Amino acid sequence: MIYEVISKYHELSRIDKHHRFKSWEHCYHFFSTNYKSLNDEKTFDHGCLHLAFYLASWGMLRGGAFLLQKDYRIHEFFINDVVKKTYYHHFYDHELQQSMNKLSVEGIDKLIKETTESYINNIPQINGEDKLISVTDTLASKILLGVYGNVPAYDRYLKGALKLHGINQQFNEASLLELVDFYNVYRDEFEKCHQLFSKDGTYYTPMKLIDMYFWQVGFLMVTVDENNSELVNIKEFASTFSNYRCRQFNNLALIMPKSIKNPGLTDKIREYIISRLKQAKEEGITSIDLKSGDIHKSLMLENRMPPVCNAMGSLGVYRIEIIHDTPSGASSTKIVRYYL
Repeated sequence: MIYEVISKYHELSRIDKHHRFKSWEHCYHFFSTNYKSLNDEKTFDHGCLHLAFYLASWGMLRGGAFLLQKDYRIHEFFINDVVKKTYYHHFYDHELQQSMNKLSVEGIDKLIKETTESYINNIPQINGEDKLISVTDTLASKILLGVYGNVPAYDRYLKGALKLHGINQQFNEASLLELVDFYNVYRDEFEKCHQLFSKDGTYYTPMKLIDMYFWQVGFLMVTVDENNSELVNIKEFASTFSNYRCRQFNNLALIMPKSIKNPGLTDKIREYIISRLKQAKEEGITSIDLKSGDIHKSLMLENRMPPVCNAMGSLGVYRIEIIHDTPSGASSTKIVRYYL
């Protein structure tokens, strides 16, 4: 289902090289390539322009939006106060992005706060009148999506789709962690989407792929009849995931979604880990430590450490403690303690 929905984006981008969807690609590519060179005035100016056009293309200059009354250099405060900070440079790490675990979204609440403040604290007037501007979740999330690619855009379509799937609709780390879980449950489908765009030479971050899926679902919910066959199938899919999450929290056993008829690699790794935990529990053990490298070796895998590490942290039922990890969150030395 996810691949079917996202592939529509790909088709539109493929047949129209100047499609609006390309605005995100241009903006993200610029910042992910030049974030260390923003002290150069020409590069800095181009950054402001890229961000301004991308936001305009994505509807952020409509109606009474304060950006409508400003030129493209209004984004200089955000770029100076936030994007230049080396503290946030790790969000451009492709390995960290692809790992999709807690480390992938850690610190985003602070990033959201500083992004919002960089506009509110530096824009005291609109059209010559004193005014306290408002930076909505939609605007803040679209800015971060365009610059870092580390969050989806929390607009009304995405929030509607999140609600349908039983996912937190607030723009914060808690909601993003639920999206991390969603991505890992359906990682194989998302990776197919990633490969689809890669064939065209474009890199789409996991959170951008999530944005594409949920936005399209939310758009269909508003624009097509509720009996539309595609929407009916999506609602059934969403119900499956929502019920799966309920079982995660209410039962002491992991039941994978019925829609996963042919388990992918991540699912098979989870099954192996669960079998280890069940065996330990039957032996009366109250906790057990598992190492990523040992799991990788036992399953006779080759260069598949990221799926192993993701599976270790995404079972969703057992209380866990990360005993050892690396910044990438995807090394052979990761150790997770499971409390049985």
